[in-house]
Amino acid sequence: MSETTAQPAAGSLPAEHRTLKPQTARCFRVDDWFRLPAATVEIRHHGTYVRTARVDAATPDSRMLWLSPEGVESRVLIDKVDGYEVWIDPEQLYYTRQRR
Repeated sequence: MSETTAQPAAGSLPAEHRTLKPQTARCFRVDDWFRLPAATVEIRHHGTYVRTARVDAATPDSRMLWLSPEGVESRVLIDKVDGYEVWIDPEQLYYTRQRR
């Protein structure tokens, strides 16, 4: 007879998979948010992954930015003062520089 093992509910992930540790070889933090409209970025709050989103707009002083709505996620305004960070893949950064 085989033992029954507990399985996680469908769609749930272990805690170690719900947070994203910085991957310096793949993406890096961007502090000049005003350069990012139309780029797809990772949003982190105090180092913890929040969501991946497309940047809709940013303030000229790079303090705040709007994330475009996608799927069930609504349009969101984030502020650096609240501990948010923006991380970007080098390919996305290249794309934003080519647009300008």
